[in-house]
Amino acid sequence: MFYRLQPVLVFVIVAIVGMLTATASWYTIDQANRLAFVGIAEDAVQRVGDRIENHMLLIKSVEAHFQATGQVPSVEAFRVFVSHLQKTEQFNGVQGLGFARYVQAGSQSDLAISSELERNYSLPRSPWPETNETYRTPIVMLEPATDINRRALGFDMYAEPTRRAAILAALSEQRLRASGTVELVQENSHDPQAGFLMYTPFFGANTGLPLGFIYAPFRIPNLFDSALNRPPMLPVHITAWDGEPSDAGLIYKSEANPSRRIDAAPPSVMSVEVAGRTWTVEIRASEDYRPPVDQTRTIMLAVASLLLAAALAASSRAQQRTIEVGEALRLQSERALTDREFLLQEMKHRIKNMIARVLAMSRQTARSTDSLNDFTNSFSARLQAMAASQDLLARTAWQSADLKMLLAQELRQLFGDNLDKSNIKGPGIELNEVAAQAFGLAFHELATNALKYGSAQSEDGKLDIWWRIERKAGDPETLVFSWRERSTTPLGEQNSNALAQKGGFGTKLLDATMRVELGGSINIVPDEYGIDVTIRVPFERVKANHQQS
Repeated sequence: MFYRLQPVLVFVIVAIVGMLTATASWYTIDQANRLAFVGIAEDAVQRVGDRIENHMLLIKSVEAHFQATGQVPSVEAFRVFVSHLQKTEQFNGVQGLGFARYVQAGSQSDLAISSELERNYSLPRSPWPETNETYRTPIVMLEPATDINRRALGFDMYAEPTRRAAILAALSEQRLRASGTVELVQENSHDPQAGFLMYTPFFGANTGLPLGFIYAPFRIPNLFDSALNRPPMLPVHITAWDGEPSDAGLIYKSEANPSRRIDAAPPSVMSVEVAGRTWTVEIRASEDYRPPVDQTRTIMLAVASLLLAAALAASSRAQQRTIEVGEALRLQSERALTDREFLLQEMKHRIKNMIARVLAMSRQTARSTDSLNDFTNSFSARLQAMAASQDLLARTAWQSADLKMLLAQELRQLFGDNLDKSNIKGPGIELNEVAAQAFGLAFHELATNALKYGSAQSEDGKLDIWWRIERKAGDPETLVFSWRERSTTPLGEQNSNALAQKGGFGTKLLDATMRVELGGSINIVPDEYGIDVTIRVPFERVKANHQQS
């Protein structure tokens, strides 16, 4: 068993060693690449964090400007201050800087806000939208005064729940606080972008009461783009959520697709603090990402290991084949010697049977003829039939043979041209080559026995032969062949038992042909006046390939 499995074991062992080596190489390179990508991911998150810090500094600088005067500055002074901030890199990504009044809701405060908007921006507008809240925080200053920013003037941020939550947090904690994700009022309805705001309260110098909130609106895509789109460009794909990852909390996703390389580093998940809120950021390798160390050599190592394993297995198999061929030649030689011995034994048996046949036919012919001329003609005809039968059996290249024709060749040796076919009954059956040889030998043995010991010795002897195909439900079809000899005078005990003797070569030959070669059985029942022989074989084993059952 081990001998036959040797090539497989050689292949498996060498392949496993090679794969383990390749796996170790892959793991080492992969760990190095992962650490390198973690550095890239941390750089990307740091850029976003730095951008948020810069924006927070802008708001704090405005707060410092307000505190320096102790009051809300005029719109002209605020515009000049913001214009200077616009020139700094920190302003990139900011929609604007503004101030929202913190007032009690009511018609008097609405009128004051309308007057302030008219005075600051020549904008005849009342605070909006309508509200049932106790307080309002309408926007009264927002610079730079672009068209989209002017659209937001007068908007009461306290009326919207998300903004109101951030305003109240900033007021209670008296420090900078960010809102959740909102749609900025500056956005148009065709291409709205996710946004958020940061608020810090401003208190009166003398009263200590909150006068309003310094704030800044941000487009989240602009914030991320301004943070990431600067050299050196980072090959990352970013997805960000406000809070824990969820469909509702999604605030940003890179336009480019993430990398699908098998050696791409796994995603890194980090967090960014945004003025009291936490953003979750997932960083994946983008399609532009190329690992610092290529895994090509690992793949080449694995392929080389498999090729080496296959070559060693093939070499082991070739050696096995050489040994097997030598063993097969030895067995074939032994089988040839055994077959030769069997053929010699069969030839001796056939020669003895042939001589016995000739003698029996000569005695039988002599009893039934009145002159030498009749004897010569009848005896010659039977010898010719015998020769024809032998010639038929010698044709081992046959693909098929008719059972009745094969039987008739043998019976003509018994009856000559006077063969009575009325006692031979059965359907037409084409035998395959193996079955033709087997039945030919069986007929030969049965006919020889009839000539030497059986009914053919008697002039009034009778031979009945029939065959049929038995079909039983659930069982395969069976060919049943019956040979029945009867004589009017009792046969000697030795003659009646001749074919049934177990030690004779003829009996062994019949058993070998019917049982071993065809998987059937032969039953021989001797009688005082003759013998009954019944042969049963599976029809599937004897029929020619082209014959339909």
